[in-house]
Amino acid sequence: MNTVSGHGAADGGWTIIVPVKALDRAKSRLARALPASDRRALALAMAADVLRTCVATPGVSRVRVVTSDPDMAALARLLPVEIVPEPVDAAGRPDGDPLNAALTGAIHGVPGPVGVVTADLPELGARQLARVLTAASRHPHSIVPDHRGAGTTMAFWTGPAGARVPRFGPGSAARHLSEGGAVPLDGADPSGAAGRDVDTPEDVRALTGRAVGEATAAVLRTPSLSQRAHSAGVSATMVR
Repeated sequence: MNTVSGHGAADGGWTIIVPVKALDRAKSRLARALPASDRRALALAMAADVLRTCVATPGVSRVRVVTSDPDMAALARLLPVEIVPEPVDAAGRPDGDPLNAALTGAIHGVPGPVGVVTADLPELGARQLARVLTAASRHPHSIVPDHRGAGTTMAFWTGPAGARVPRFGPGSAARHLSEGGAVPLDGADPSGAAGRDVDTPEDVRALTGRAVGEATAAVLRTPSLSQRAHSAGVSATMVR
């Protein structure tokens, strides 16, 4: 595991966990608009921006990325980020419910408050995340629903270890609320960046005129992707 020099939960700060699936499998819903190579590049760039935001956010003491992708791991090694491998079965395939199993493993044994932040939030900055963490610190369990209201972009726990159960996947917002007793933090980030994940071509088009992270903006300006983005009316080159 890549450890964070000088960081840790001993100071009472937040541990933030960012799950990143193998990039060859990432963003499949963008397939009707982007080829695999562009989807991979965009997913890696968004994850890089999210990780850098988490590292830069006041109150965050440790950041972990859960991934089995070698490119993502290589990028994480350049940052003060811990790497947690995805659990796999005997054949080397993702095991059972891979996302929640990986998150459960990454959360296990973490003292202090812990949160999960998804890797596809290109508009998220340290200021927005700090506001969300301030709101989350008031509740044993809280979430940020995605902009559609069905999914979850962030989940936080400040209570006992046994109550820290990730419920990501289809319909996760309702499950976090009904089964986990989470409090929704809908208004914690007035900009809405904390809930605007990018899953579909429509989400990419919605970035027009909005400020995104430096890595994401650079990918959207590459010739292969910018031509497709331009034809779809996308001009997401502003850097937050």
